[in-house]
Amino acid sequence: MIRVHALVLLCSLSVGSVASAQDMMDFFGEETTSQEVSATFKGNRIVNVQSNETTGAGEMNFVIAHRFGRINEGAYALWGLDNASMRMSFEYGLTDRLMISVGRSTFQKTYESAVKYQLLKQKTNGGSPVGVTLYSVVMANGMHWAEPERANYFSSRLSYAHQAIFTRKMNSDLSLALIPSLIHLNLVATPDDAHDIGVLGLGFRQKLTSRTSINGEYHTSGSLSVGFDIETGGHVFQLHLTNSQGMFERAFLADEQGRWQDGDIYFGFNLHRVFQLKH
Repeated sequence: MIRVHALVLLCSLSVGSVASAQDMMDFFGEETTSQEVSATFKGNRIVNVQSNETTGAGEMNFVIAHRFGRINEGAYALWGLDNASMRMSFEYGLTDRLMISVGRSTFQKTYESAVKYQLLKQKTNGGSPVGVTLYSVVMANGMHWAEPERANYFSSRLSYAHQAIFTRKMNSDLSLALIPSLIHLNLVATPDDAHDIGVLGLGFRQKLTSRTSINGEYHTSGSLSVGFDIETGGHVFQLHLTNSQGMFERAFLADEQGRWQDGDIYFGFNLHRVFQLKH
């Protein structure tokens, strides 16, 4: 798992060197017609996982997300609609590339605090062929302590996730993402369980019209999700089917996932509303 962390760091440093070289060319007056690629993804998340996008400078993105119960719960639970889990978050853009956020999920009563930075933007005409975004989040489990035989340390409630998000907009309709993640758990169930877990994720966006798209993602942890995005001016509305009820990184990257073939599928949505707080 240390190797996974090292690989992510090495990739980030390598791409950072390319970015610095491009900045030097601009400084010394090298002629370039490269243009930054925009709208690789419409929301800050593909489905569950982070995309390369960040909230703009001085903007507040308020996100309300729901995941209902399992579809295989049947008619008595209205195919899961009776059992909802909710997450709310506030994402603020310090600059057009740097974003901070806080969030709270009813699932395991989890609190989050995160930072996200666009290290490198994809450019056309000889610029960088990919975009690279870095994301780190700390999560705190707020449930009542369920293991009286263990000391109830606050640090035991904490877990972390670090990601390097590599994206490429292939054309005006198709965008792809490669997302290596490292999850660290301060507390594990047994001495044989790993504290560090490496996960590799793949994501895509296929635009259908100027305001709609199909999104999807898969992670080697077993999390598989598909979604339908609708942009309506100041809102981005995302409808999802996923085998992960938890909407924070540890839940869908490190915890056990449901099985699609058994009907362990959760319907849900994300609603994004952007407010301009600072000009």
